[in-house]
Amino acid sequence: SPAALPRYSLYARTRLGYLFYKRQVKKARERYPHGHSVSQPVGFGAVKILPIPVLSNNYSYLVIDTGSSRAAVVDPSDPLAVQAVIEEEGVLLEAILCTHKHWDHSGGNAALRQQHGSCKVYGSALDAVPELTNPLTDKERVSVGCLRFEALATPGHTVGHVAYVLDAAPFGGPPCLFAGDLLFLAGCG
Repeated sequence: SPAALPRYSLYARTRLGYLFYKRQVKKARERYPHGHSVSQPVGFGAVKILPIPVLSNNYSYLVIDTGSSRAAVVDPSDPLAVQAVIEEEGVLLEAILCTHKHWDHSGGNAALRQQHGSCKVYGSALDAVPELTNPLTDKERVSVGCLRFEALATPGHTVGHVAYVLDAAPFGGPPCLFAGDLLFLAGCG
């Protein structure tokens, strides 16, 4: 709606929006100290995917090459929740795959890069993703250990929105889509 547009712009493009995001994270941590839901890991071959409940209705995903203990995280909005899983799994965070710039998907980029200095941040150059080190174009590939992701330009939610597809065929699994806010169910990405 036209009335929502100014609020959305404030959230997405200003320091005030960042402060609102920080408040969202704080409230979610208080309300859901163990996450808003119980999630189950998915595994096949040398791939392990761990959904991480963040905020009140989002997920980050830690994708692990179990053979090398290298990992990528998709949309790390709450760096403390993501870091806890990284430590629990004992993996090296090599990449952050960001679907888009909004704080509820990219808010943990800076803190995680600070903790994991060699970690690269992937996303679209069109989207002002925080801490972006490796801008991607449509159909460009990203490797983490033996994992292969393909970036797909999916503009709409934002100009530079990117979805990622993990090719799990070499491990006996199906292609895995990390859609960010490209797909919505009941108002949540």
